[in-house]
Amino acid sequence: MGNSLLLLSFFIFSLLSTSVNAETTKIKEEQISVADKNNEPAITLTAGQQKQCAQFCSAITANETYKQQVKQRQNPKSNIAYESVDPKPLPAKKRWTDFLPILGEKSREAGYVLPLPMGISVIGLTQKQPFTVNNIALEIDGKPNERINDLIDESIEAKNLIVTNTAYNLRLDAWILPFWNVYGVLGKVQGEANLELEVDLEIPTLILTAANIGNGAAEKRCNSIDLPYSGPAPGNCLVTNSGYPTRLNYHGTVTGYGTTIAGGYGDFFGMFDVNFTQADINIAVKNTKQTVYSARIGWNGKINSYHGQFWVGAMKQDIKQQLEISSPEAPKVIILIDQEVSSPLNYLIGGQWNISEEWALIAETSFAFSDRQQFMMQLGYRF
Repeated sequence: MGNSLLLLSFFIFSLLSTSVNAETTKIKEEQISVADKNNEPAITLTAGQQKQCAQFCSAITANETYKQQVKQRQNPKSNIAYESVDPKPLPAKKRWTDFLPILGEKSREAGYVLPLPMGISVIGLTQKQPFTVNNIALEIDGKPNERINDLIDESIEAKNLIVTNTAYNLRLDAWILPFWNVYGVLGKVQGEANLELEVDLEIPTLILTAANIGNGAAEKRCNSIDLPYSGPAPGNCLVTNSGYPTRLNYHGTVTGYGTTIAGGYGDFFGMFDVNFTQADINIAVKNTKQTVYSARIGWNGKINSYHGQFWVGAMKQDIKQQLEISSPEAPKVIILIDQEVSSPLNYLIGGQWNISEEWALIAETSFAFSDRQQFMMQLGYRF
């Protein structure tokens, strides 16, 4: 019995010794120096560095130096996202957002540079652009009437409508796939609309009576809706006051969402974006709806200490809204103006400065020869 226990103890000790020796050999193999193929100094990779390196490499290339692996990627000069210009392996960073984008790990292994998955940005946008008036209507005493609006024709004219606004937005976004981003927007807008408004209209009191607008007959009906009267009876109510305000200040809230498709090759990239927003402003009858399409192509890399991107592009804005204009002299009469942007297309030039892996500053403006003048700045943090 004693000999059996002695033999069993010896057998277990032998197994433990073999396991320890094998593990020691494995660690030593992980710390060997691997020379660069171009006779550059070898970099010693520890077990931790090998593990960090494996985030970007397939099993086939796991034994190559970090410097070689960076060379295989698309832009070794860029410090954005997971890229580094330092040839030495860096400590691995574990983030709770690593579950995005879907297929992100395989894309990085294949050599693609990806931004951090999620972002939050503060955006300031100012723009000035002309609008075209499509239709003008009247609302009297809170009641629109087709027969009255049929009389308008050339009686009311709104021209030279210029809208200037400034918006401040908060933007949240996430890369769902390596090439597909979705985002939401919430913000405030304020601005002014300037226009030239000419009004010269006579409304028969009989039409007002048939539409049940105002009270009484002839002059009394005009007085009930704060309009001057022109006889003889039954007469007309006059909307001829040219003192309607030509500058309308407005403010409101903005909500919306959008999506971006992006890709690149080498130092160059392209992207297409579409977003839908609506603004609830105080001088509009209904929420102003806006659809914006934009495309950009650009370069990504390093110039001395600058790391970032430059691009050119184009933007199309589809904006339709209805303004309501009232006069202090006739508060019960409201002029409704249907308008849309006159020059939906403008060109863009912009750039991004990658302050760090997480922080970036973006500036973008329209070309001088575009009818719409705009400027945008964005400070973003990615995580």
